Amino acid sequence: MKRVLQWSVILAFLVLTVVPLGWLLISSFKTNAELFAAPFGLPSQWSLDNYLSANAAHPLYAYFRNSILAAVLSTGIAIAAAIMAAYALLGQFRFRRPLTGYLIFGLFLPVNVFIVPIFFIIHSVGLYNTVWALVLVYAGISFPLCFLIIKTYMDTIPFELLEAASIDGASFHQVFLRLIVPLCIPGMVTAAIFLIITAWNELLFASLLTQDETAQTVQVAIRYFLSTYSANYPQAFAGTVMSIIPTIVAYVLLSDRVIEGMTAGALK
Repeated sequence: MKRVLQWSVILAFLVLTVVPLGWLLISSFKTNAELFAAPFGLPSQWSLDNYLSANAAHPLYAYFRNSILAAVLSTGIAIAAAIMAAYALLGQFRFRRPLTGYLIFGLFLPVNVFIVPIFFIIHSVGLYNTVWALVLVYAGISFPLCFLIIKTYMDTIPFELLEAASIDGASFHQVFLRLIVPLCIPGMVTAAIFLIITAWNELLFASLLTQDETAQTVQVAIRYFLSTYSANYPQAFAGTVMSIIPTIVAYVLLSDRVIEGMTAGALK
């Protein structure tokens, strides 16, 4: 009975995930008329017209470029800051636990609270309507989660290994670069996947801090297919499918590293 219940829950979650994604994919091949006439039916003709017309209507390549830059650069900055902070808090000293809790505390704060101060700060430093605004904001927002994942993984490294490296004459920075960083690669990859997906799908700050296609991301571009007086839903669905593919490919290629990083600390 217990096994049946477990598989029922797994199947329910699978249906809730796969069915909307399948409907989105099928609808991206329909016309507007077909979509409203038979929302759950198959398209009369399978063609890539919506995908081609979506690229022709809006320069999606520019939005994809901005999304890639914002996601990759913000992830790199957050991981670099998180691994250095985690290494600094690896030793035993008086305020280690309070500092660790302080850096993780950002996970419990709603991001919407910071909309107004972030907007004024970005505007005052001259970064409004630039990709760098998104890079810095995404890096700051992602840091607490990144720090938690990397710190959890770093705590599994035997302290005797660090002591042996120090005894052999390795300096503080050599231990970090030659020992800590290589050993924490699974944790960093895990954090990178979560951060890239979060930055790639983010819409609130991408809409708030950017104004034109020179800095806007693909999530903002999808809204252009849905205006107040007209809406081309199949083109919007086609753009959505194209925006989903990179994150799925990244997760499939790095899924083993993600699982390894998420299970770190379960056994010692």
